Amino acid sequence: MTEPTTHDAVAEQSVLGAMLISRDAIPDIADILDGGDFYRPAHETIYRTILDLHGSGNPVDAITVNDALTQMGEIARVGGVMYAHELAGIVHSAASGAYYAEIVAHAATRRRLTAAGRKIQDLAGNGGDVDELVEAARREVDQTSRATGSTVSFFGETIDAMLGTLDEEINHHPTPWAALNDIIGGLRPGALYVVAARPSVGKSVIALNLAQGLLEHGSVAFSSLEMSNNDVQIRAVSSDLNLDVSRLIERNLTPGDWARIRDRRAVWGDVPLAVDDRSGVTITDIKRFARSVNRRKPLAGIVVDYLQLMSQPHGDKRPRHEFVADMSRQLKIMAMDMQVPVIALSQLNRGSTQREDKMPQISDMRESGAIEQDADVVILLHREIMGDNRNDLSMLVAKNRHGATGLAELQFWGHYSKALDRGLTPQAALRQAA
Repeated sequence: MTEPTTHDAVAEQSVLGAMLISRDAIPDIADILDGGDFYRPAHETIYRTILDLHGSGNPVDAITVNDALTQMGEIARVGGVMYAHELAGIVHSAASGAYYAEIVAHAATRRRLTAAGRKIQDLAGNGGDVDELVEAARREVDQTSRATGSTVSFFGETIDAMLGTLDEEINHHPTPWAALNDIIGGLRPGALYVVAARPSVGKSVIALNLAQGLLEHGSVAFSSLEMSNNDVQIRAVSSDLNLDVSRLIERNLTPGDWARIRDRRAVWGDVPLAVDDRSGVTITDIKRFARSVNRRKPLAGIVVDYLQLMSQPHGDKRPRHEFVADMSRQLKIMAMDMQVPVIALSQLNRGSTQREDKMPQISDMRESGAIEQDADVVILLHREIMGDNRNDLSMLVAKNRHGATGLAELQFWGHYSKALDRGLTPQAALRQAA
């Protein structure tokens, strides 16, 4: 049995010949091939020249292609003025152009697979974490796939399916705050939520409260890169019981405190909050952890505290801003793949502190460009750390891909590790939850 070839010079020539003798063949072939699919660089150059001429409305034939190549200084490199004429004479009919284009496309895919195999072999030989190697290998193989041949569905063919969803209940998970729900409607499965703030404003408390709200709908995978599992649990107990967090940290509990803890202990035994507090975790670690939690109990959400503390894999030499940009994209992909909301905390730079108006802006986020692009919702937190208004917490919804932006005003009860809607006291909130 003959092995399939990784390039076919005659098929490449036949594709170009079909395009040179029939303008009608060009769109069909362009739907199948990309310039990089050609094995011979000269053929890629001619192909791109044909597409440029066609796209600008100019005639396409051996003469016009030669003229364009001459003006670009490429005519000698592609084989001289006679080569385009030779290509036009290879085929007698343009009807087989798409057939030859498929041959060229398949050969290109085989070349990419061969290159990916070598890259994967090199990765395996360099050592490193096995799960990271598997992720890298998967990315290499995914990059060989082609978008061509995708199914085309017209509006009229899919409208009934969409209309059928209008009777279904919106699958949003409410946040703990009515003021925020009024703006974003809740947490949408498959969406990436970025919560950003300056240090000490309360973003970790907000992350914990969001996780506590999601626990009503399933398990939560909480990647805590800043606090230990013990610290997270202390704050969860503080929030759940309205116990001053400092008393828990300092082990200064009264007999009454212990009685309340004992009464609540049985309830906590069923709380499906999983905290990964390992330092130096990568996006691969977070994905693996989330999948493990999901196997134990279906996920309702994922929390990452916080984005800029994620570690670059060993050997990753990219600049930090490029790495963070890739991480935000990977978090969005994870949200879509697992169909749960992903909440990623992010650090703000000093920009807001240097303006007269202290309210933060999206541009204050470190590595903001890619994060803003990938996030479905960006929430910026603002609180005066000192002064009479230090308990006033503003949640600025600066981006909302699926709805309105706006400002949610909350009350920050840091000693109880929680934030509440304005006018709602911790005692009243506790009675509501009972």
